[in-house]
Amino acid sequence: MVTRIVEDQDEAVAFYTEKLGFKITRDHPGPHGRFVAVAPERDENAELVLMSPDGFDDDDAERMRTLIGSDFGLIYEVDDCRETYEELHERGVDFRNEPEEMDWGVQAVATDSDGNEIVIQEPPRASRSEL
Repeated sequence: MVTRIVEDQDEAVAFYTEKLGFKITRDHPGPHGRFVAVAPERDENAELVLMSPDGFDDDDAERMRTLIGSDFGLIYEVDDCRETYEELHERGVDFRNEPEEMDWGVQAVATDSDGNEIVIQEPPRASRSEL
């Protein structure tokens, strides 16, 4: 489970479910407001908590807001980066770059509704056959 700080939970949930095809795995009230998590259809255990600063005390909320749009640590592994790029691009997902061949595979960097980065990565063919 990974936490991503977002400005508007409803907007973030819509982005991850409607544009990326994730599903909601948890959605209930928590001690600091709504607790909502999403995950890819093919791996419900890879949950992403979409947390809003609302509901936290002023100091914590202010600190959390500085993190919105600065997260770059999410890597989403796919079978075909170029195909996934085309599908997501058609759904309105913004990308910083087109798929590029790297030593570690093919990747493209997308951004979510708050500007946080999501790396769409296809591992190199050799590493898949070694598994």
